[in-house]
Amino acid sequence: MTGALKQSSFNITQDIGGFGMYRLYLHKNMSNLVFMSVCFKGDQRQLKSLYGKMKRLQERKEPLVKNDYYHSKQWLGNLVKRLGANYNSVYCRGTWDCLKMNEKTLYFITETASQPPFRLLKLIASVYPSLSFYFEAEGVDWDCLLTNDVEGIFFPYHYLVDSDMGYEYFIELEEVCQFLSPRITIVGQSEDNLYEAIDEWEENNNDLNKYIIIKKVEVINNDELWD
Repeated sequence: MTGALKQSSFNITQDIGGFGMYRLYLHKNMSNLVFMSVCFKGDQRQLKSLYGKMKRLQERKEPLVKNDYYHSKQWLGNLVKRLGANYNSVYCRGTWDCLKMNEKTLYFITETASQPPFRLLKLIASVYPSLSFYFEAEGVDWDCLLTNDVEGIFFPYHYLVDSDMGYEYFIELEEVCQFLSPRITIVGQSEDNLYEAIDEWEENNNDLNKYIIIKKVEVINNDELWD
């Protein structure tokens, strides 16, 4: 089962193609890219206010603050300034995209260099105190994914498989094993057995176009978020 947004009309795979497809739009001038999928929920009036600010910013003829980003009107610094803060004091080295809202949830993606814009999420929450945020963050060079969605309200999956066969999110280990079964033989469905089977396959794999990368999703709380 691929990862999807529960209790919402949004679907990561259907709406934006997931992070794998989103990588087609990488900012060529940024290194150590980090992608973050964000959901805000709470008071509908505050959701509409935040959505309106972001939508108006991205529909301006010129960016609120001059910058060199390709999607200059969607530079995170524009949102920081619109929220009344100093973009030199809030990490905003990147842009947002895929802005959507329904009656319960506001959703967007950020693409940043080196780290997720956690301080921006805290800033939004301070301006709109009724809103709660949930995120899933993935660095291109990270060996895991991060989320604060403890209950799996929006991001229920626990594993990411990045391979030449596809880029898929899964909730259960059994689903990972089933997805990889055409290629590897797993004796017993445990993580240790899975990694041993992948190591054995890699030792015998001579095709450089074939690969398997497994990333686990780690849950952290908001007190652990760095600025």
